[in-house]
Amino acid sequence: MNWHFKLRRNLVFWRQLFFEAYRERILVSFVATIVFGTSISMLNTFFYDAHFWDGFSVEKGIDTLFCEFTDMKNLIRQPINTFTNFIYIFNAVFIFTKGLEDIKKKRSYNLITANHFYSFVLAFIMLYVFATSTFFHSSLTDFASDMDFSGVYSITLFPLMYFSHRALLIYRGKPTNVKHWNERLIMISLFTALYSFMTFVVPLGFVHNGVLISILLMIVLIVYTEKKSALRSDNRYIIGTGITIFIAMVFFKLDFAKILCNPYSYINPHSLWHLFNGVSMFLIYLYIRSEGYKPEYDDLRNNLRLKAAQRHPFIEK
Repeated sequence: MNWHFKLRRNLVFWRQLFFEAYRERILVSFVATIVFGTSISMLNTFFYDAHFWDGFSVEKGIDTLFCEFTDMKNLIRQPINTFTNFIYIFNAVFIFTKGLEDIKKKRSYNLITANHFYSFVLAFIMLYVFATSTFFHSSLTDFASDMDFSGVYSITLFPLMYFSHRALLIYRGKPTNVKHWNERLIMISLFTALYSFMTFVVPLGFVHNGVLISILLMIVLIVYTEKKSALRSDNRYIIGTGITIFIAMVFFKLDFAKILCNPYSYINPHSLWHLFNGVSMFLIYLYIRSEGYKPEYDDLRNNLRLKAAQRHPFIEK
């Protein structure tokens, strides 16, 4: 097959998929992002030097900690770092609507489609991370910083909870494409307790170590489930997740080191940390959903691929 014909057919498919499957989700996310960005601009214009955050304690030197120029008189003290949290809105809308779609179409070919709870929890976590990170970069207060770290814990512990559940079912020889109320209750109780412990008991100095341990445990569970499960997942998504997490962490470090730093730029390393971190969560969700996926489960994709092929009848199907 001629490569440019193949590329053209795939572009037709993806364009149709975009407009027919994701149009409403992207439109809602786009409108929410525009409203969010406009609100930041308006708040800083009309409430400049309003002393709104004066009653909150602030760490000394916080105004120069990040690369972005910080005007402490602004209501939204770091508008760019605040705005780039919009990526979590996109994720929340997509994940929540996929959960609703699973219910409507009665999907149950893997753990997440059979247990809609996971999609809805992750959607809530995305909104929570959006809220806590927005709160922190808007105010730069100590309390908001604690809330922001709690968002980091939630975004780290969710995949660990999911893969622990999947590994437990595989170890016990139980199918993953049905509801298991007892195991799910155990996972909810265990990880709620762990989240509470990390958020309210563990000192902030151990945050990075806790996140690193969670990531390492998650990798071990992914390897175990891939080796032991009869249902295969699309490893391209988990590779993409690893790459985007690595890039995000590099930008995180670059921001504090003031490397590639232009304080007055619309793009800075910490804002890129938000974007790549959000993309990594989107990819890991796609990886989770790909467990045991077969094309015949998705009539829409099949129909769109057929239409794309029909538009190029001389191309090998």
